[in-house]
Amino acid sequence: MRVAALALALFVCACETPGALEPDRPAGIERGPRALPLDADPNGIRWDAASRTLFLADDQNNRVLQWTDAGGVSLVAELPPAPANGAGLGDLVRMPDGTLVVVRFGGGTAGDVVFVRPDGSSGTVPGLKPERRRIGLTLAQDGQLYVTYFVRVNNVNVGSVARLTLDGTEQEVIGALQKPVGVLAVGDSLFVSDQLAGKIYRAPLASPQEYTTYATLPSPDLLALGPDGSLLTGSREGKVFRITSSGEVRVLAAGFQQPHGLAYDAENRRLFIADHDGDTSNGTTHFLQIIPAE
Repeated sequence: MRVAALALALFVCACETPGALEPDRPAGIERGPRALPLDADPNGIRWDAASRTLFLADDQNNRVLQWTDAGGVSLVAELPPAPANGAGLGDLVRMPDGTLVVVRFGGGTAGDVVFVRPDGSSGTVPGLKPERRRIGLTLAQDGQLYVTYFVRVNNVNVGSVARLTLDGTEQEVIGALQKPVGVLAVGDSLFVSDQLAGKIYRAPLASPQEYTTYATLPSPDLLALGPDGSLLTGSREGKVFRITSSGEVRVLAAGFQQPHGLAYDAENRRLFIADHDGDTSNGTTHFLQIIPAE
């Protein structure tokens, strides 16, 4: 079954990427399709074009990894210890000074935000409410961080998007969501994926509460910016979707396990996918998938 699933994961929808199974491959650049098995469970991933490095938040081992074409996978830093069953890493961003910021889900009792400085030292943002289950994170052009989270009230999700500072403030800017997962700042807008509602919302940064529905699709996960200003997201159905600037939803690729974080390398026209294995009945193998994307 796992071999069949892997074969499916290498399928790329021909309507989106004609000829993608035989891409032009610049020397030393892996455009895929390729599935790299990992001794890790990446959730949030982030491509840094300047250093040509992919950063991965390893949910399985409470650490940040990096991948490059030349060096493969290596350790960036171990993160501050988390309570048992309380790590649950979500998305990550890289600040202008090179600091990596990562959110931790925490299961309703140990949610927080941690960071890794360029020198490898790490710490925890002080004063944040541990009951908030944080997943998504984005950095706007003005340097402002935005985070998604939800809490459980009488067994019902109450979700929000908030402005976050590394000094320890978290100010709600969008409320009344169900399960906000991804958040992405693009220009003067915020895009938010609500997994339970099956929606992606668009909110003006100047007045985020005035959000509108941008697209409707099944169980959207973390968000990434894709080719030509499109949005990219995965789903629990094993698909990766591309949402055009007009809000049209198309299947970019299918046959994966559970795509979580996505990252697009515009220079080399390739997409990285954190492919989570949710089936533990026959052992567990998580992959970093690399596919061409036009």
